[in-house]
Amino acid sequence: MGMLSLHSLLCQLGMLLVSALVCQAQASPTAAPKIQLRLAGEKRKHYEGRVEVFHSGEWGTVCDDDFSIYAAHVVCRELGYLDAVSWSPSAKYGRGEGRIWLDNVHCSGRERSLAECPSNGLGVSDCRHTEDVGVVCNAKRIPGFKFISALSNHVEGFLTSL
Repeated sequence: MGMLSLHSLLCQLGMLLVSALVCQAQASPTAAPKIQLRLAGEKRKHYEGRVEVFHSGEWGTVCDDDFSIYAAHVVCRELGYLDAVSWSPSAKYGRGEGRIWLDNVHCSGRERSLAECPSNGLGVSDCRHTEDVGVVCNAKRIPGFKFISALSNHVEGFLTSL
């Protein structure tokens, strides 16, 4: 009977461990969605512009609500620039089109992607395109930065002719 109770105890401990691991996995934050960023708009240099996001086959914009210099740093680094110089509210670079993908973005500045910053969620916004955010990045690039497009079969600035 001593062996049976020891076996039973070990089984119960095993079940508790499995249960704890499952609960921990469920409580862990999910991976950030895959997005692609670009700078666009009117009257601008290559290192500044309206922040645009590509997600689910569609380009859209980012709302200026709660945007900060920390979020601008994340955007600029994601695009291969050293950091941000400033950001601009109220569609300074013109009104974008399509969905407003991000609203109420709260970055600490340490994120590797804008998608990692807490927000209302992709596509959840109460903004209009008059609130599209823009950034001015440091013109200096991150040494050795390799731009990898999240878009399948798409290489920025590269054309082939057959």
